[in-house]
Amino acid sequence: MGVLNWLRDMFSRPMLPREHRDDRLISLVLLLREPRCLDAEIISQRLSDEFDRHIAPPSENSAENYVCGQEPTFILRFEEEFFTINHMDRPYMEQPDRVARRIAEMRLQKAMRDHRAWLSVDYIGDPGVGVKSRVWQTIGRITASLLDDDCLALFAPGSGQFNLIDEQTASRLRSSCPSCVFEATAHPPVIPVYGDDPRLRSAVATARRRWRQFERAFENRQPHQAFCVKARISHEDVAEFMWISVTGMENGWVYGILDNDPIELKTVRCGDRLRVRIVDINDWLIIDGNSAIGGFTIDVLRQIQDELQ
Repeated sequence: MGVLNWLRDMFSRPMLPREHRDDRLISLVLLLREPRCLDAEIISQRLSDEFDRHIAPPSENSAENYVCGQEPTFILRFEEEFFTINHMDRPYMEQPDRVARRIAEMRLQKAMRDHRAWLSVDYIGDPGVGVKSRVWQTIGRITASLLDDDCLALFAPGSGQFNLIDEQTASRLRSSCPSCVFEATAHPPVIPVYGDDPRLRSAVATARRRWRQFERAFENRQPHQAFCVKARISHEDVAEFMWISVTGMENGWVYGILDNDPIELKTVRCGDRLRVRIVDINDWLIIDGNSAIGGFTIDVLRQIQDELQ
């Protein structure tokens, strides 16, 4: 198992606080960087391309499948089911900064803070048991057709599930299980820690006290093993702690490949080769098949994530 997969599997999937969930809704919401120029003609063309059948614009009458309305709300009739497509030029939450602080993942916090508009696809009605799965598949494909470079994150109001948009989002939305889009993440989660948490301080102290154990294991490493460290990486007044796959160690320095993209740092990105000082390392991890040694801060961060959610 790869280091990234192992780290991702250690954490639960982020969700929005309970007060922002409504299990009556069959809906997906795209958080947008800025408002769009959207009309029924544009939606009609995108949906026609998506489903490879004609979805009539308002200018056509008596069509079986059609889009009508104008901003902020459009009505879609498709295969005898009705949906709304809403486009709002304001944040989805009334106080996005306040909501962001309660999201247990910092990339998603940033998406919540940065979005300035939203677009939703909602089912109108109450589908029966045999229909609900098909309705969700339709909503998934409608949402996929509306994806663009301005999309930051995807939210399911009915469950509170929340995930960033990445290169796999569209294909997952088009699958037979569009809700699976919330099960996969491109990067290990970055858990926010407010203040000087004594649990985290203790975990870091343990990792540093046992650092020689990591060094000895690396000196005697086997091809199937993976070694990584979490270290402070900074530029000017911005600093982040990130995981690095270790390729070598020498004279107080650790060399490796950055395992995830930063949130605020602009000088490095996933896949970059870099070196960090041993004194800047606050955790380490050895993965040997399905077992692992180290990762002292991970349990603490999982507790903090659960507390935030």
